[in-house]
Amino acid sequence: MDHLDILGRSIADPVVVSYLADHEKLDAFDFRKNAEIGFFGGFDSGFGLTAESLLTYKAHFEEVRSRGLPDDGEMIVTRLSFTGPDAIRSVQRAYRATLPFGLVFGDSSDVVSVKLGAGPFQKAKSSSLPEYSAERSVHSHAVGDMVVIAKYDAGWRLMAVYLMQADRNQLQGKRGKGSLLKHKIVSGNGSKVEALRNQIPTSRWRKAMAEGDELFNEADIAKAETGLNTFLDRVKEATEKADAQAIRAAVRDIVLLINEINGTSGMIETLERDELGVLIDAVVKAAGFTLRDDEDITGEWREW
Repeated sequence: MDHLDILGRSIADPVVVSYLADHEKLDAFDFRKNAEIGFFGGFDSGFGLTAESLLTYKAHFEEVRSRGLPDDGEMIVTRLSFTGPDAIRSVQRAYRATLPFGLVFGDSSDVVSVKLGAGPFQKAKSSSLPEYSAERSVHSHAVGDMVVIAKYDAGWRLMAVYLMQADRNQLQGKRGKGSLLKHKIVSGNGSKVEALRNQIPTSRWRKAMAEGDELFNEADIAKAETGLNTFLDRVKEATEKADAQAIRAAVRDIVLLINEINGTSGMIETLERDELGVLIDAVVKAAGFTLRDDEDITGEWREW
């Protein structure tokens, strides 16, 4: 079964029709019970296919790969889910066919990254209640024009895999990765870079920690703070020398440092990611680079 050829197609596309028929043979129980709302597959069967209306799809995604129904009845595939056995949720049946990318239930997170050819750009704790499921962690990987979600138990063994369309914002960010091509560095701009030092977000992180936010710890905050100050120092020095490559290297190194910190603590969530992104963009622009609105200068290296 070619799982990678399904997303973005109409549910009436012959490729999707055949794909669904093959899966219905694997486990027919309740397979089409919720077809009218765009879900195929039993909730405990180990497989699920989700489709959205054409209007909803176009609001979030770019390419519609095929059409098979009138506009008011069209449904486009946006997600595939493959679930393995769950030590706590005994009613969960494991997916019975081959997983995408050669993945196998029980693979470690490191093995999953190798098979996908990409480390996770986001790591999070599972939202599932401990008494409901053995799932404990969720990693998101960018693979081509897809997002692959891998879910793990407490021993970092693969429990589930989701394939999803990358939305419009994710695709635009990917196209805009770290080009840093347009620049007019002026040596006097070093003072503009220095003025951004007070935007380093670690003071807010410490305040949140003092108020009981368990996301943070002092050792990682201090490591990030040192790295961010070094980043500003390097960009400031490179600006005085009009050295564009040195500025790009400084961006790379701070992103890799934050990757390392987040890989052990998981403390870079949505707000922290936005704070860091705004700071790095502002520093690079102060040095003299011009960035498009959809350009992600950290995207070449960032895993958070």
